[in-house]
Amino acid sequence: MAVRQVHRGFLWLWRSSCQTKRKFFFWLLMVDRLNTRQILRRRGMVLDSYNCVFCSHPVEEDLFHLFFHCPFAGACWNTLQLLVPNCSEFDQVLEAHKIQLHIPFFMEVIVTLCWSIWSVRNDAIFNGVPPSVQNCKLIFKKEFALVVLRAKAKLHPHIDQWLGTYV
Repeated sequence: MAVRQVHRGFLWLWRSSCQTKRKFFFWLLMVDRLNTRQILRRRGMVLDSYNCVFCSHPVEEDLFHLFFHCPFAGACWNTLQLLVPNCSEFDQVLEAHKIQLHIPFFMEVIVTLCWSIWSVRNDAIFNGVPPSVQNCKLIFKKEFALVVLRAKAKLHPHIDQWLGTYV
């Protein structure tokens, strides 16, 4: 019987204090099944454009571009003083963010910021709301406050202090 080695990120995700729907969203992201424009094209869906809604350059919206390599995403990560490594391996990005954050609730932070970027993207596409880093930050604060309420005892005792420092 063969044993398949999986990244620890899956364990970190399912043990996190995020809502189940956020965990599922992030799992889709981790296994490259989130409906980015690239995936929609692969499935044969015809769109006006397959380019990233955040960029002025004609760059196709794929998973890594949207969440990590896009200048907009980089600015969002920068609000938490996180640098995205220049790589295309999801495991490496998770490891780098874990090291940079150096907090026990790192996965909750990563999942929540990815959800915030996704929300800003969807608002731009479906509601015509111009994307802004400030809006992403507001969504992050609101969503992360729910994580804190949900699992304050489970998370690090200084989570409120961390939240006040970065957002």
